[in-house]
Amino acid sequence: MKQKGPGSSHQGNTFSLLMNYVYRDKPLLAKALLLLLLATAADVTGPILAKIYIDDYLLQSNYHIPSLALLLIFYLISQLSAAWLRYQQTLRFTDMALAAVLDIRKRAFSHILKLPMRFFDHAMTGQLVSRITNDTEAIKDLYVQFLSVVLTNTILLFGIIVAMGILNIQLMFFALLLIPAVISVIFLYQKLSGAAVAKTRELRSEINANISESISGMSVIQESNQQQKFIKQFSDLNNSYYQARMRSIKASAALLRPAIDLLSILALLGIIWGFGQQVVEGVAEIGVLYAFLSYLGRFTEPLAEITQRFNLYQQAMVAGNRVYQLIEETEEQPLGVINEIDNGHLLFKDINFHYQPGKTVLRQLDIDIPPGNLYAVVGHTGSGKSTLLNLLLNFYQPSTGQILIDNQKLTQYSHQSLRSGIGLIPQEPFILAATIYDNIDMGRGLKQSEIEQAAQKAHLHDVIKTMPEGYQTMLGERGVRLSTGQRQQLVIARALATSPKILLLDEATASVDSETEQVVQRALDDLHGTVTMIVVAHRLSTIRNADRILVLSHGEIIESGSHHQLMATPDSLYRSMYQLQQQARLVEETEHSH
Repeated sequence: MKQKGPGSSHQGNTFSLLMNYVYRDKPLLAKALLLLLLATAADVTGPILAKIYIDDYLLQSNYHIPSLALLLIFYLISQLSAAWLRYQQTLRFTDMALAAVLDIRKRAFSHILKLPMRFFDHAMTGQLVSRITNDTEAIKDLYVQFLSVVLTNTILLFGIIVAMGILNIQLMFFALLLIPAVISVIFLYQKLSGAAVAKTRELRSEINANISESISGMSVIQESNQQQKFIKQFSDLNNSYYQARMRSIKASAALLRPAIDLLSILALLGIIWGFGQQVVEGVAEIGVLYAFLSYLGRFTEPLAEITQRFNLYQQAMVAGNRVYQLIEETEEQPLGVINEIDNGHLLFKDINFHYQPGKTVLRQLDIDIPPGNLYAVVGHTGSGKSTLLNLLLNFYQPSTGQILIDNQKLTQYSHQSLRSGIGLIPQEPFILAATIYDNIDMGRGLKQSEIEQAAQKAHLHDVIKTMPEGYQTMLGERGVRLSTGQRQQLVIARALATSPKILLLDEATASVDSETEQVVQRALDDLHGTVTMIVVAHRLSTIRNADRILVLSHGEIIESGSHHQLMATPDSLYRSMYQLQQQARLVEETEHSH
């Protein structure tokens, strides 16, 4: 997932996409705009009332108390109304912003869950997390800190210009000269800071990915004494982030507030000069000068606010672009309409597969697995064992050849039927920080009886019943309240909960103790004959009862037969692997006995 450049045309497209979320709630947007207009009208009334007081009362020595009191009341009402209306308007803009970000975040996360497995071969977890959290938070700043401020201040500027025009057209033009000058500053800032802002967001994602990777592999890092290496990697990323951030800040510091302050001073000098000319001509009013100076302060502040917020705009556009790149990734394509696997008869016909062109992983596989049979797949690391399971789950598609289930092409089954009709038990159990019930159910809406039946098949029900809260026991992060073996039994129960016709085990006993291995073996023996099973095995002792064992080497089946048939073949690779494991196990048991 490479970061695209911050081109203005692409930014414009991203901006329009982000704005669509705001337009969804038109009634709320209309209320916010109405409140904004009323607040602006109340706000710009103040200097006009002050001008009336100076010219009509103070300079005329007119101290008519009722009139002055009424003028003061109008002034207080206008300013208090402006404050209250702006508060209400801000609430509604914030409501729209948070709702929009919530929709974007949900859409991005939902989209990730629908992406094909090929996408995750290259995507880094930390970067994906950064896009859903940090980048969507930056988009929130677009709505709250940029759009709200820019819209509010733009309308305020318009109100001030109208009020200035009512008071004095000539002096108004001196203030108007600020606007094109400020727009020029904004465009120059965008041009200079765009690349730095994009690099900053990219580096922040890399930092998140680095942290996630380091924490996940902490035991390996410490065991191999590589702490300093990872600290250096993290420091290098941090330094790169610092340098990119400083480039962005320098552009902001040089162009935004200082430039606006300088332009404001020039506008002030122009207004004072213009007023002086009117004094000479005898048409000037002191109250007008006061009102203009008051408006100029309010005029320059919105301009400064707008320009300063363009830094947030740049960040939000880059963040929005990154989020939309993710959302635009092609989802897993829908398959057929068959909704149920009947028997579990599997047929692999002339299967060839490669992850990358020129690097074939599976070659000309032909496998026929009758319903209820247990087929084991063994071989050295990288021989293509797990890939075979991934093809059956439609995580990947064969380069050539076909996979048939009950004499129907795999692609004729719906995703729902495949995922419910095929159970997967991976080597590394995935456990939610939730209850035992939720971990078995996985949001499928299963009944309590179905959950308990699955746990019984996995020989875990009796263990759960000994826990005070039973199936409502919270397991904590990664299932810390369960032993390694119990976590694997839980995953088996999850796979069996939908009564699948096909069960896939991907080295499910590779990292468990002998006792758990026996429990898993009993569960498989109970299922043998009723469920079609493919077992990718590391411990060959667990597959002696398999109906057929397939030995893979470099993606090809080089041996096939039962345990006894393969052991009876003198130069069999399977026999060699089995004997080596038995010898290693014997040595280990001997060492433990001493």
